[in-house]
Amino acid sequence: MKLEISRQIIKNWANYPQIEALVANPVNRSQVAELCRQWPQFIARGNGKCYGDAALAPHICSTLALNKILNFDVQNGIIECEAGVLLSDLLPIIVPAGWFFHVTPGIKAITVGGAIASDVHGKNHPEKLCFSQWLLSFELMQSDGNIVQCSREENAELFYDTCGGMGWTGVILAARFQLMPIKSVSMEQKTKRFNNFEALFEAIEMPHDWPYAAAWIDMASGGRRYGRGAVFFAKHVETAAETLKYPKSKTISVPFYAPTWLLNRFSMQLYNARYFSKNTDRHFETDIDSYFYPLDRILHWNRLYGKKGFIQYQFCVPQALAYDGLKAVLDFLKTAPDTPFLTVLKKHGPRPAEFRHSFPVEGYSLAMDFPKTKHIFQTVSALDAILAPLGAKIYLTKDACSAPAMAQVDPRKFGADKFFSLLKSRLLTP
Repeated sequence: MKLEISRQIIKNWANYPQIEALVANPVNRSQVAELCRQWPQFIARGNGKCYGDAALAPHICSTLALNKILNFDVQNGIIECEAGVLLSDLLPIIVPAGWFFHVTPGIKAITVGGAIASDVHGKNHPEKLCFSQWLLSFELMQSDGNIVQCSREENAELFYDTCGGMGWTGVILAARFQLMPIKSVSMEQKTKRFNNFEALFEAIEMPHDWPYAAAWIDMASGGRRYGRGAVFFAKHVETAAETLKYPKSKTISVPFYAPTWLLNRFSMQLYNARYFSKNTDRHFETDIDSYFYPLDRILHWNRLYGKKGFIQYQFCVPQALAYDGLKAVLDFLKTAPDTPFLTVLKKHGPRPAEFRHSFPVEGYSLAMDFPKTKHIFQTVSALDAILAPLGAKIYLTKDACSAPAMAQVDPRKFGADKFFSLLKSRLLTP
């Protein structure tokens, strides 16, 4: 079978930046090795759900056709699959068998290879850390086309460099990882609303017996309403069900790009006011799809930001300086020209030293979605200046325009230059 290569306009989920690239769609390992021989540089790309320029390059190797499930040890909850398999492909298979992911991000249409390269985290980081914590091994094709097995025992340094390594160590071909047993597809959820940021932060900071927690912050409304929000706690229902069936939520679709003027401070205030009003204090049951993947209910929701796209600024600040750093960001954005449409706060536990490229450190992360305005690069630069002295770092999977120092990583230490992305180039630019 001939290797399919085409010229395309490629962009990731935030629709910024976008480039023209040669995109190869290998269907087997031999064709990936062929790319290693033919192309001086390229980057592997999964389903394009990262933001910014993380998986963009003039030459791209799509892994989506490498999508076979190789083995499922139902007894022990170990799955082995190719890198292009989506989490959404696995859920209807593993959930009926009584298993779920130890760690999952807020969307399920990401590849297993992307989950490793980004070392994704979820709402339970203090307890379960990142995806890599449950990764047993993977196969990696290096720049010479050779395939190496990587685990904590075999090629350990390469294993740890690849976890969170943004695809710079090679092409992940297949992976084995441990799943978590579940007894039900239901989640017990508790929503707690707060009228100011101080009370919200105190609530998420306190120890509790809810392993999942994330907070929404209203940064669009002014006056005394600024910084109010809600914390969403959850845990798995432990009552055993007779049958387990993955509960896929109904979806709606955004059919076209919204006009640029639609997202302004006034419309954001209206949305945030409605969202705050909707999320009253309550305790209820929901299902795992509704709790973990609420954004997946709205297909093409990125179109709401218009054709210019959006910028997500997600940073993690160490525990000791977390409150002051977060408060400084909120104070700055009160008068900044740009207002985040959506803001999510999460708590993080200690990071094992060997997982040196994982984004979270012990402390707090804040993710903010900004429409791409004419001021946004100045706003990002100002946020970098506030947070850099506090030791904060940026999540490279979401980054589009932060200062290279905010990455806290040197791409030159990843070995071969074969695996190249726009992100890598930007981080190497003084």
